Amino acid sequence: MNLFKIIISIILINFIFPNCDEEYVEIDDVCYAQYDLQVINLFIENSPDINFIMDLNNNNIIEPLEFCSQLWSENGRLISLDCNPIIIDGDYNWLGISGEIPEIINNWDMLEILQLPYNNINGIVTENICDLNLEFNNPNIFNMQGNDLCPPYPE
Repeated sequence: MNLFKIIISIILINFIFPNCDEEYVEIDDVCYAQYDLQVINLFIENSPDINFIMDLNNNNIIEPLEFCSQLWSENGRLISLDCNPIIIDGDYNWLGISGEIPEIINNWDMLEILQLPYNNINGIVTENICDLNLEFNNPNIFNMQGNDLCPPYPE
């Protein structure tokens, strides 16, 4: 009888209390850092002409995990974001990401790859981008060409 009570208690605890730490959010039974998702949400909100080819569940909403191609670490941190055009049958599908780079982009402190080429990102590049631990001279790691960014660029 005690084993039955223990099993029921474990089930109730897992049902009532979330499995993620306080600064994480659970999506489809996986924990994601809220501060990483927050930056993605700002990119989505700033992009009124975003290409809905990314809407994988066809609900007419680009949700954070549908935005571009992403890789996440086992501890729920964003480590790669690739927003290159999606090529289908030889046709380029431009993603239409626009607006300014969010000031809080430095939340992506675990990011290893950032690819945002050939979109409509505009404005001045925030100094906070320099807080990212990226190899900025390597176009396979960091790429923002083909956008409407204004100088001066952070050194």
